[in-house]
Amino acid sequence: ANLSHAYLNGANLSHANLSDANLSDANLSHAYLNGADLRGANLNGADLRGANLSDANLSHAYLRGADLRGANLRDANLSHAYLNGANLSHANLSDANLSDANLSHAYLNGANLNGADLRGANLSDANLRSFIADLWMILSMARLEVPALVAALRNGQVDGWTYSGDCACLVGTLENAGAVNIPHEASSPAEQWFAMIRKGDKPGDDSGGGFAAGKALEWTLDYCARTGLELPEAA
Repeated sequence: ANLSHAYLNGANLSHANLSDANLSDANLSHAYLNGADLRGANLNGADLRGANLSDANLSHAYLRGADLRGANLRDANLSHAYLNGANLSHANLSDANLSDANLSHAYLNGANLNGADLRGANLSDANLRSFIADLWMILSMARLEVPALVAALRNGQVDGWTYSGDCACLVGTLENAGAVNIPHEASSPAEQWFAMIRKGDKPGDDSGGGFAAGKALEWTLDYCARTGLELPEAA
């Protein structure tokens, strides 16, 4: 189907078969595309603001420069999708499959990545500032406990879904090491990132949690380097 530049604002396309369709530059804002088959579809430059794409299959779809601000992509399959330069700010990507997706230059500020799978994803030059800034703010409140967080990430002792116990989320891990008075905010960008990590996930593991742990460790070590925080050799 050739629906390039089509005006489909608010349209109900739930469970529609749109595989390989040309929807480039189409206006699909607030459209209902939940459960739709969009495999290989061309959505380059499409307006998908606030669209419902939950459970949709967007594997190998082309979404270069697409506007997905505030879109619901919960449980969507975006594996191998081309999202170069796409705007995913404040999109709901919880439990979405983004494995091997191309997210270079994409905007992910405020996106909900709880349980998302980013294994093999290309995040070069992607805008992840909200996650990094929030993490660094939390680390600044618990500088003495940062080495313990580094060790926990390396040893697979982070569980982003748990607030207490031997394995815990970001703030929980810092509290286990002695930090106090750090607010528990599950909706914070940093905790959303850590929510992708499960107990046993280590940086470099071939899993979504391993990928997330690797990025978290990278950002934490960068914080240490930039702020002059020296880590013991064991950390």
